[in-house]
Amino acid sequence: MVRPFNHTLWHWHLRTVRGDIETPQRISRGMKKTIIRATLLCLMLMIMGISPMLSSVSASEPPDGDASITINGEHTWSQNDTLNGTVIVSSGATLVIDSTLTVTEGSSIQVENGGQLDLGGKLIAENTDIGYEWMRNNDAGSRSRFLIDNTSIEGGVTVTISAYDGTLLDGFNVVVNDMSSTMTGSQHNITFEVGTDDTWIEFTGIQSLNLVLDSSLSIENQNGVITNIDLWDDGLILTENWMIASSPQFEIDIKGEMFAENATIVGAEISVDGKMYMDGLLDQSTPILAGNSANITLSASLINSRDDHHVTAGIATTLDLQQSSVRGTLVDFWERQLDQQIQFRANEVIASMTDFGYPPQTTNPIPVNADGLMTLPKRTVQIGFSDGTIWNEQATIVINSYKTAWNAQLSAYGSNEPLPIESFTNYTSSNLPILSIDSITPEQETNSVDSRIKMNATITNSGEGDARIALECFLGNGSVADVGGYPILEIPGGETRSVEFNWNMFEPGNTTINCGVIQPSQLVIVGSYGGDPVDSEVVMWTAAIQQESGLGVLPIIVVAFVLLVGAGIWILQVTISSQNTRDEEKKERSSGMAENEEINE
Repeated sequence: MVRPFNHTLWHWHLRTVRGDIETPQRISRGMKKTIIRATLLCLMLMIMGISPMLSSVSASEPPDGDASITINGEHTWSQNDTLNGTVIVSSGATLVIDSTLTVTEGSSIQVENGGQLDLGGKLIAENTDIGYEWMRNNDAGSRSRFLIDNTSIEGGVTVTISAYDGTLLDGFNVVVNDMSSTMTGSQHNITFEVGTDDTWIEFTGIQSLNLVLDSSLSIENQNGVITNIDLWDDGLILTENWMIASSPQFEIDIKGEMFAENATIVGAEISVDGKMYMDGLLDQSTPILAGNSANITLSASLINSRDDHHVTAGIATTLDLQQSSVRGTLVDFWERQLDQQIQFRANEVIASMTDFGYPPQTTNPIPVNADGLMTLPKRTVQIGFSDGTIWNEQATIVINSYKTAWNAQLSAYGSNEPLPIESFTNYTSSNLPILSIDSITPEQETNSVDSRIKMNATITNSGEGDARIALECFLGNGSVADVGGYPILEIPGGETRSVEFNWNMFEPGNTTINCGVIQPSQLVIVGSYGGDPVDSEVVMWTAAIQQESGLGVLPIIVVAFVLLVGAGIWILQVTISSQNTRDEEKKERSSGMAENEEINE
């Protein structure tokens, strides 16, 4: 028993040490002993105060008080205990658990890459109050149900079924020995007469509603004695075709290795990116979430999953569940799920997927983004069914629209192709154009810069998609060549066509032009349709021919003709002017004679 702490003595000691108490006499030997004892007592109390903290982080036992411990080296836990906190098994370390540990909500065990967890005992969630969710199947033989073992019950009994917190039984029926009864409210009673054989209690209902039962059943015998049993207690009751509606209570994250022999895990969420081998029982601890790099081998009884399968795997996860068993017909061994992107060469593509996922369906049209990437909805691509058979998806890419500048007025590119099972797919199709410029040939090897030269470009389309294209040409210095615009031609798939155009140069010299197909603006992978530029054959461009000096015969004739025409026009004008003068003179003479005659009269 710890003695009570003497605060007065402690404060007195501090004041003495600091010199707060002044005394002219020497401190007696007894007083010194008292001070020493007080100091030792304080040290003991301090050690006792921190001892729980030291013990909580010890790797020799499970953590307590939500503490975190790291396992280095090798440690074995053989005593039954409670695990409350975080356990980290570091790289190179091994943790052996041979006991039964009750694991509190929010706790976790993390096995780092290179670490190892050996489980020969049990990890059981502290809280096992869970809900059992109906799987919406009304077919006989595939209904959600549980088995009442009446052989261990003396006399008649009444079994009370309860709805999970916040839910009701309305809209559902209970079926016993092919007799259906309507359920309402939050509880329903079923009476069994004396001598009743083992009986399945099955459930049907409206599929748009959801039935969730509380895991606790109340059984009252004819003497009024009530016994509560849990649906998850596999030793007392058998359940089939249920999903667990409750959240996991603790986590196990395996990036290293986990080996479990004759082990039991109840109420965990298990994530695996490393290696997991286990035989025993996995209850309320599935689906195991497995990464693509995970390697999982199970020889276990798999019951009470939170989904309709027990392992959610990637397309590359290594799985071996052949020695495992599941309950009923609706909760499967595993599903492989996939997030997938498809890379198209253009960014104006719309496609649908047929026979996509499970159950197989056709998706709505899905467009690509500006980079030509199409992101598909996450779906199931493989199922290991509860009966041992395996289903694999066989989906198809169906092109709804695939347009570029090359086929704007032509039929859509692309064809229906199988959808590969891979994370990233480069879409390929025979119905795409693949162009190559075979040659660019001049009609003649020499030409004057004052005249054009005829050129011929020959292009082959080795794909099956038709293309209507245009060429662009450049000189060696990077400037645009004068070819009268952009030569245009249409090349059907699998054919070779030629186009002619005129080329004009303004400077003499030996040169070529470089011509390529103008790429569609929708293209997101440069050159994926071909049509890369090529150089023409060399053309020798000469200077323009100069005219000889002098007028020559023709200019003289022209000048003479112009002079003659001018002389004729001048003579004509002079003649007309002389005639006008003579006419005026005649008028004047006639007028004078008339005046004289008037005077003489």
